[in-house]
Amino acid sequence: MEGASEQWPENSILSIAQAVKDGADGLEGDLHITLDGEIIVMHDPSLERTTNGTGLVKDRPWFGYIDGLKSKKEPHVGVPRCIDVLAFLAQEGNEKVWWNIDIKMNNSPSLLFYKFAELIKDNFPGRDFSSQIVLGLWHPKFLAAADKYLPQFSRVHIGFSIPIAQEHFPPTSVDGYSINFMILSTPAGRQFIKDMQAAGKPVLAWTVNDMIEARECVKMGVDYILTDRTKDLHKLLNEYEKLGLKGVEEKYAGEVFDTWSRWSKYAFWKALIWMFLTMRFNSATKRLEQESELEILNVGLAKELLAK
Repeated sequence: MEGASEQWPENSILSIAQAVKDGADGLEGDLHITLDGEIIVMHDPSLERTTNGTGLVKDRPWFGYIDGLKSKKEPHVGVPRCIDVLAFLAQEGNEKVWWNIDIKMNNSPSLLFYKFAELIKDNFPGRDFSSQIVLGLWHPKFLAAADKYLPQFSRVHIGFSIPIAQEHFPPTSVDGYSINFMILSTPAGRQFIKDMQAAGKPVLAWTVNDMIEARECVKMGVDYILTDRTKDLHKLLNEYEKLGLKGVEEKYAGEVFDTWSRWSKYAFWKALIWMFLTMRFNSATKRLEQESELEILNVGLAKELLAK
């Protein structure tokens, strides 16, 4: 989860601390590189939606600009860097908290993963984060960079498409799958859950803020649920521990997940969503192929700058 972001500013240290306090096992967040090379934690590639800043993260420096921004949501807090979340994970008592890092397709894999590896080496020498960090990959082009720079970390495929997951991220290439809930709720999605679990790969459903959908996740047998409503989900899971599956179903007998009703609303957008995602995937493929040589130069330059 992006911390307890229904209550607090998303991706803030305050929200992730509250999520852990609420009983969350793990966190979720996106990484972006600023103009001056800092890695920050923010969902969007731009600053407008969640902060009082403007422009794309990649076009704005951390020092002298982003470091002074505040969240629009109260309490108005600053933008966290990757190093801040790593420091949180390294705190005593947080050793079992894991962080699923959502690596969007607009990132440059080699540069981001190289800088991430250097950040850990320089600031947390000897600290092993291998049990706490999971790399969430949307595009298969990121697999090679993950193998090269961050081989110690598990990786999962994050996606909106069962066909893309099956074709580009076979079970031999990843440690698990993080798939949109509505996609998993389809017959193909439910079969995908069974197939991947049979192959020894856990499946996570995102983003589930409706507790009726959360109960459906339990019925479908997903291994993890991503939510912004950490307290509500923790309360529901406690009910399963106390009442069992049958007891919870009896308690909420009047609140049934209506697959047809929800999909009748969603299906209208399905074709447009699939077209948009396919275009994004293909666009990212072309961009990443073009950037491969440039990234090598960027990594080389980054090494030179860090050595000075």
